[in-house]
Amino acid sequence: MSEPTIYERYPGWIVLVSNLVAVAIYAIGVTIMAGFGIWSAAAYLVYCGWVEYRLLRHSCVNCTYYGGTCAFGKGRLCSLLFTQGDPQRFGETEISWSDLVPDFAVALLPAAGAIVLLIADFRWTLLALLAILLGLFSGGNAFVRGTLACRHCRQRELGCPAQKLFNP
Repeated sequence: MSEPTIYERYPGWIVLVSNLVAVAIYAIGVTIMAGFGIWSAAAYLVYCGWVEYRLLRHSCVNCTYYGGTCAFGKGRLCSLLFTQGDPQRFGETEISWSDLVPDFAVALLPAAGAIVLLIADFRWTLLALLAILLGLFSGGNAFVRGTLACRHCRQRELGCPAQKLFNP
């Protein structure tokens, strides 16, 4: 089997699919959290924004795709919001599983909320939303990262802390 192509600029369809998975997770999360009231849904949406900001501010600024098209389109967005950091720093960064807690909480908070709501008032639609949320979070993200994004990433070749964590 041949080596995967390393993209200097990811195709638009990969950026679209990658972002559709994330937006679907956020939308389902907002819908579930709305079961607790509008303020819970709004707080969850603010949390999702903070997670995205954190990624852009602390990772994307140092990525080799800064200003370009990565698998998630964040390199271009980051260059509009922040000045470029040090690409050398990206590869030297160490992350642990505890660093991923905020990212995992994007799905786990509404999943826990759905369980509480299901116990209080069982609804099939809520159970379906929970199943879709967990499917997108686990399988959808695994497909995007494993098949579409990471295997074609130039930054992975140069040094990626996530690569080090998931494939030691």
